[in-house]
Amino acid sequence: MSTTYLPVLVAREAVADDVVLEQFLGDLSIGFLPGPAFEALVTWEQLYAVQAHPMELHRRAFECLAKFAADAQVVGQPPALMLSFGGWESCMLLIGEFWERLAGHVPGELVVGVPARDVVMVTGSASPPGLERVHRAVDRLFFAGGTNLLSRDLLVWRQGWELFHPGQ
Repeated sequence: MSTTYLPVLVAREAVADDVVLEQFLGDLSIGFLPGPAFEALVTWEQLYAVQAHPMELHRRAFECLAKFAADAQVVGQPPALMLSFGGWESCMLLIGEFWERLAGHVPGELVVGVPARDVVMVTGSASPPGLERVHRAVDRLFFAGGTNLLSRDLLVWRQGWELFHPGQ
């Protein structure tokens, strides 16, 4: 296994059955893209062809993401911020340390919308204007359609991601 791999969030219903997936949360799973092209998800057939174990694929992909993660930035102004990570913004949901550092910088708990692979919006659970802005942006992206759509759900950081239900 000499190829570079990147773990990416995918909408489970948009992925073929032969793709190597790990459960993430709700309707989201983790798939693996071989690089440097990072275009098509790894299939079970490809994994078996290189005689690799799924845990080895996982380990290598997360090591690669950890190296790239230093380039991630939070941009914009409250009440809703955006994550910037070169088109792979949703991958950053897989780096818990990043969210632990960011958690204290929003009002209430950290809440994100991740409607597409390249879009992550950040706000706090105690920011009604921020929550409204993130909800609206998620709805707009799904209305517009497009490739690499992920989830209409908002997520909340509680030492790991959970589905966000206002008032809980």
